[in-house]
Amino acid sequence: MTDRERIQRIFSGEPEQMNELIEEYYQDIFQYCYSQTRRESAAYDCTQETFLRVIRYLNRYVEQKKFRAYLFGIARSVCIDFFRKKSESEVGYEEGYEETLREEDFADRVSEQVTIKKAMEKLKEEQREVLDLSYYHGLTAKEIAYVTGERVTTVKSRIRQSLKKLRQILEEEGFRWNG
Repeated sequence: MTDRERIQRIFSGEPEQMNELIEEYYQDIFQYCYSQTRRESAAYDCTQETFLRVIRYLNRYVEQKKFRAYLFGIARSVCIDFFRKKSESEVGYEEGYEETLREEDFADRVSEQVTIKKAMEKLKEEQREVLDLSYYHGLTAKEIAYVTGERVTTVKSRIRQSLKKLRQILEEEGFRWNG
């Protein structure tokens, strides 16, 4: 069943469809919130707040936009609110960051993934965000533009610049490219 069909069913009196949406997107939203806050407890709080806002404001969802992009837009707002409420000393890197990688990434490429994630920490926030949304969450440039409020051309340019900078960081750290 598509997201659009689930949402129509929710409005038609089938609230259990909301549970299906939450189950489908929970892990992706948690990983995104963790990549933004770098704290597990904050990521759980932000994920919970994201879905509370979705439930509260679902009637504002515009069907022309993909629900996934709408959801990540809310998660982004929640994470921004988190940083506004916390002082710099309360927000910090939490060990165990690499534990949030998806299980399927733990094959031969786990060390590469961890190295790349750590290198991404050295990028500017806006660079890290577009790469995270694009490569770890599979959003298109158009969807990222919707989430961030930027123009599509700006997002595409930022992705290119971010990849170039990430490659430079990795090469400086002695990372060897396969292929």
